[in-house]
Amino acid sequence: MTNDAKKRFSWRAFVSVMTAISFVGMTFSGVILFVVPPGRIANWSGWTLMALTKDQWSALHLWFSLIFVAAAVCHLWLNWRSFVNYFKDKISKTFALRSEWTAALILCSVVLVATLAEVRPFSSLSDLQESIKYSWDDPGQRGPIPHAELMTLAQLTKYVQGIDVDTVLKNLAAQDIQATSGDAVVGELADAHSLTPQQLYNIAVGQQGSGRSQGGGGQGWGRGGGRGRGGLGSGEHREDSSGEQNENMGSLDGRGFGRMTVSQYCDQMGLDKTTAMQRLQSAGFKGSEDMTLREIADEAGVHPSEVRKILHHIP
Repeated sequence: MTNDAKKRFSWRAFVSVMTAISFVGMTFSGVILFVVPPGRIANWSGWTLMALTKDQWSALHLWFSLIFVAAAVCHLWLNWRSFVNYFKDKISKTFALRSEWTAALILCSVVLVATLAEVRPFSSLSDLQESIKYSWDDPGQRGPIPHAELMTLAQLTKYVQGIDVDTVLKNLAAQDIQATSGDAVVGELADAHSLTPQQLYNIAVGQQGSGRSQGGGGQGWGRGGGRGRGGLGSGEHREDSSGEQNENMGSLDGRGFGRMTVSQYCDQMGLDKTTAMQRLQSAGFKGSEDMTLREIADEAGVHPSEVRKILHHIP
């Protein structure tokens, strides 16, 4: 064999290796994304895994997936003749309805229909993912509202009782964090000072310490650790002087609430489970804390949002 033959670039080998590597990268990053917390938790707390943020894992998964698709298309093109043979009768060598690809088509169709219809055990995988993702949630470390890191300081103060923009700016300045006005975006300001949005928030509302060594935790001013000023957690609703609730539940949830059990929903929204069940029973709904809001709604023939209103005692 000549040296030229040894050094000749093999596109088949290249495509095969790229397919394998991208498959591993896509699978690994996909597993990570299966268990990561929701964005409102990950972005607020500065969550990382193997020193990578959720956005970085998402970017890696996207690119590995694109490379895998491209490599798979090239692999199919290079092996087109062998692929076509799978659609030919083994004896007559003519195109025929072979049992192999018919079975594959039927299996994929069953998965498609059963998943969309939320039939068990196919829906169980989604339920498992929801359970894992929200196991990261700590009521004591929630923001005043989901995705508060995208708000300006001025907007954020609307969800914290007893504190205004001037006080926030003074608290930040006391820790050498300079914000010229309330128009500064929480997340951007936190990044500029190597803080998580949660740490910056703790400083802004007057929690002692700079928060740099607290990992975004501590007593906090969120729902689980509201003190003094009564900072609001992600599941609470502010009330005006007339006592009417702010019905901003759609943005406060941040997930498909129909899949949540009553127990999980009450934990996230800060509701008393016993009181919630009493409200459901008084409204004529049947169920238990272990049933999902969708299951209770289906039993009564209503939309899950109606169950949600009952839980919050909204007319």
